[in-house]
Amino acid sequence: MKGVAIVGTKGGVGKTSIAHLLALGAAWKNTPAYLMHTDARPPIVVNGRPYMYYDARKPETLSTLISAAINNDGLCVVDSGGNRPEFDKWIAESVDLVLMPVIPDPEGVEMAIEHMKRLEDYGARNVRFIMNMVSSNQNEHLRDFREYFSKLPEEKIIGKIKKVSAVKRLRESDIELFKTPPSNVNNLSRSLYFIVKDALDDIEEGVEQKEVA
Repeated sequence: MKGVAIVGTKGGVGKTSIAHLLALGAAWKNTPAYLMHTDARPPIVVNGRPYMYYDARKPETLSTLISAAINNDGLCVVDSGGNRPEFDKWIAESVDLVLMPVIPDPEGVEMAIEHMKRLEDYGARNVRFIMNMVSSNQNEHLRDFREYFSKLPEEKIIGKIKKVSAVKRLRESDIELFKTPPSNVNNLSRSLYFIVKDALDDIEEGVEQKEVA
């Protein structure tokens, strides 16, 4: 079981959307996915979705669920919620990858870099950024990269997620059984899963090389 925490101190950067998107992408690739809801807000209803969804707002519940899942195959995704130093310490010690969404916003970039440093001070070894809400317009994308994303450490950027408005459906409670999202959301979920899988593989390979050396 691999653990990925989606974190960020700034609201509106897409943490919850990305958490659901990643769990969905894993499920579509036949990887058992477990999404842990730790936000202070009540969890949504996800009847019929192809991944497991748990209310893990209490730290003891999260620890119990993680311990129970640790020997299983699959991917555990932690939707980390807001700015909680104690939770950051747990994340730094407990997950394989810390994924931090960043949007083209000067304050958001600055806060993400500060949060990365704090997590690394707590002992996190694998903090990575993913550029979120990237414009499909090439000129706008280049401008956003030049003005905002280029401020991030290049070696810690693992990919980008296009701006797709239909992703917001994944944050909504389902009145009926879950219906398959639009194809662009499904494609985005698979792309995100492969980005994260590649990052996890690189991390594992780096550890193995270090051990051999």
